Amino acid sequence: MRQLLLYIAIINLLDAFLTLYGLHFDYMTEANPLMNNLYSASPWLFLLLKGGLSLSLFILLYKLHPDKKFSNVLLSVSVIAAASYSFTCMMHGYWLMEVI
Repeated sequence: MRQLLLYIAIINLLDAFLTLYGLHFDYMTEANPLMNNLYSASPWLFLLLKGGLSLSLFILLYKLHPDKKFSNVLLSVSVIAAASYSFTCMMHGYWLMEVI
């Protein structure tokens, strides 16, 4: 479980930078309305939220006891988040490879 949360935190940061790069150079658009509004208001606000989410996961990882059993709900949500972020990062990477 700890490795899964670490993966989500890292891939979230990767997604943030790929998205910022693609949006800055108009290679892509942000499909998430909340993140699109944040980016439109300020790219720094967008990065602050994405970085804050990863930081929260890093803090959670630090606080979690390694021997503690995790709930099935947390595991299910984490697997779905990891799969979603993986798919999103692959799409962003593909789009950026196409335009570069």
